[in-house]
Parts: sequence; structure tokens; C-alpha cells
Amino acid sequence: MFRRLFMSFCLCMLSAAFAATIMAQVVVQPYRLSDKDVEKIIHRIEQQSDRFRSSLDAALDKSRFNKSSREDDINAFVRDFYKQTKSLHDRFDHHKSTTPDVQSVLERGARIDGFMRRYPLSSRAQDDWSTLKTNLDELAAAYDVSWRWLGYSTDYPSGSTTYPTGTIVSDVPYRVTDREVEQILHRIEKQADKFRAALDAALDKSRLDGTRREDEINAFVKDFYAQTRALHEHFDAHKSTSADVQSVLDRASRIDAFMRGNRLKKKNAEKEWSKLKVNLDELARAYNVSWRWGY
Repeated sequence: MFRRLFMSFCLCMLSAAFAATIMAQVVVQPYRLSDKDVEKIIHRIEQQSDRFRSSLDAALDKSRFNKSSREDDINAFVRDFYKQTKSLHDRFDHHKSTTPDVQSVLERGARIDGFMRRYPLSSRAQDDWSTLKTNLDELAAAYDVSWRWLGYSTDYPSGSTTYPTGTIVSDVPYRVTDREVEQILHRIEKQADKFRAALDAALDKSRLDGTRREDEINAFVKDFYAQTRALHEHFDAHKSTSADVQSVLDRASRIDAFMRGNRLKKKNAEKEWSKLKVNLDELARAYNVSWRWGY
């Protein structure tokens, strides 16, 4: 009896650990947000900003800050926040939004947050601000900005406030749109076909023809094709992740090791592979995957 209970307990613990692992993977490997997803986040921020502005005005009118310099300060912070949010939306609509644009919105939000934490107003205003902060966290995640609200000091309202700063993870100047990612994937598929044709021709006239080495590189290329197709399918279903891209790059690294270790007499294969590596570097940057060749 005791043994059965012990075994049941162990199985439960293992199941919990497995579930925790899966959850951790979901957290650290989110799907790439589509343009539509990002636009929804921005709309939520704008709508929630209006709700917060309304509840804030009502709370200030009934507070000791009514018609004071404190009221002027928070209203200035909110106006500045609105301005930066509108600027971000305009740049997003023109496919020119950047992580610094998001950083600017968050920094303005931090000023409001400093006021709201130091001077609690009505519960409605506090709740509306808390919801808006959640929307802003979504925005930071969408643009790969590492952000936290706490961890800074302020002796508001003096000028020595130190606001939190986010860490920009992405090194891509503009947010890569769905169309641009689609174009990168098409370039990879097209260039992969050119490389495969050049490689087949080079192998047929090399010392590796009919050997185990030829079987290995053909298997590497086949696996690369399968992973690239899986990535494209996930992208089309709006479920592509950085892990999908990492899987493609890992398969490509096997091909790269072969190409560096087995110099083929016909140089066209090396030329086409170099072009394909450039396309794969674009893919890595689009998904913010830290990547380098030659390992």
C-alpha cells in the first residue's frame, strides 16, 4: 500500500515538473507576433489610456491636488505619454516603428507610474493604470525591450528622478513586418534550391561521389529543407518562434561544417552556399536569434 502511494506521489511530481518545463518553454519561446497582433496591442493601449485619463481626471477633481502644481505635473506627464504613443502608432503604420520608439513610450509611462505610486488616488484610477501597465508590458515584449517598472528611486517632484530604462534586445533598426519575413523565407527557399543544384553537380564530379560523405551531406540538406518548410508553415499559421529559426540554423550549421571541411573543386556550390548564409543571417536578425557561423 505504502509503495503504491509512494509511486503515485513520484509520478505526480514528475508530471508537475514536466508541466513546469513546458510552461517555461512557452514563456521563453513566445510566438512571433504578427503585424495585426502588434496593432491590437497599440489599440488596447490607446483605449485603456482614455479610460485611465477619465478616471484620473475624476480622481484629481476630488483630491487635495485639484488645481495644484501636482495636478499640472501629472497632466503634463499624461499629455507627453499620449504624444509618444501617437508617434509610435504613426511610425508603425508606415512600417518604421523601432524599439527606441517603444522605449520612449515606456519612459513616459514610468513618470506616470512614479506619481501613481507616490500619490494613490481613487481605486478606479489605480486599477485603470494597472491595466494600462499590463498593456505596456505586452508592447515591450512585442518589440523585445527588456523592461521593469520598479527598481528606481525618485524624490518627486524634484528634477533628480531616475527613471527605469529598458534594454533593447533587438539589433534590427525597424520592426520587421510580416511581409518582410515572408520575403526572407522565400529568398531562403529559392536560394536553397540553387545551392542544392550546385551541390549535386559538384558532388557528381568529386571524389565523394557514391561515398558515405555524400550520403551525409544529402541527409543534412534534406533535414534543412524539412525544418525550413516547418518554419514557413508555422509562420503562415502565426505560430513561428525563435526556436523554429534556431532549428533551421542548427541544420544549416551541419551543412556549413561540411562545406568548410570538404572543399569541392567546382566552386559554384560554395558561392551559392555563401549567398544562402546571408539569407539565413537575415532570418536570425528578424527573430532576434543571436547567431554566428564557424562552430
